[in-house]
Amino acid sequence: MNDFIEVSKYLVPLIVLLIAVLLILRHFSDKEKTKQRYDIIRANNKLITPVRLQAYERVILLLERIKPDAVALRVQKSSFTAKQMQILMLETIRKEFNHNLSQQIYLTEETWSAVVNAKEQITRLINLTGTEMSKESKSAEFTRALIEMYNDFETKPIENTLRLVKKEAINFFGM
Repeated sequence: MNDFIEVSKYLVPLIVLLIAVLLILRHFSDKEKTKQRYDIIRANNKLITPVRLQAYERVILLLERIKPDAVALRVQKSSFTAKQMQILMLETIRKEFNHNLSQQIYLTEETWSAVVNAKEQITRLINLTGTEMSKESKSAEFTRALIEMYNDFETKPIENTLRLVKKEAINFFGM
């Protein structure tokens, strides 16, 4: 029994010291991991911030390009019928939108939903205008009717979405 007490005199302080050293090492290890994680996040932000700003710019450009008057001006063909113009405008908007689909990763879900909604409203407006045209209608009549219908909107989907995108960008970049 005396031997056990003698060994315990040396062993207990050694175990306590070992536990203390392990706790200190674990604390420093956790601090180092946190510092490394912070450094990685900071480095990523340096790379992502310009890309995210570019995403906001591209989404704003998308919205400006799918406005009825902008699309009509870009694709106007005087020899086209109203139906051909309708199809060409829908195709142009679809291509513009598909070209910018990847930008959604940089926007909030709410803002991206507003972009999708604005595109869908413009698409519906083009289709509605197309249904109101006679088979003999020319592209110029279609364009005029489309722009008039868009201007009659009380709340314009593109302008509302543009405000939302700009507001989000300002909030994100602290401007």
